[in-house]
Amino acid sequence: MNGKPYNRPMPAHPQLSDLEIAEVITYIYNEWGNEAKLTDVKSVKPILEGCKK
Repeated sequence: MNGKPYNRPMPAHPQLSDLEIAEVITYIYNEWGNEAKLTDVKSVKPILEGCKK
């Protein structure tokens, strides 16, 4: 970060809703991956539930 190595995991953001997480993923795909993909909340929900275990 700012030219310095950063070796820590990204902190969790538990305050984000499933919809907000889907929107962030869609943004990343569209801006950085150039895939023009829409991430549906239905596809995010099972992944998030698996992370809570």
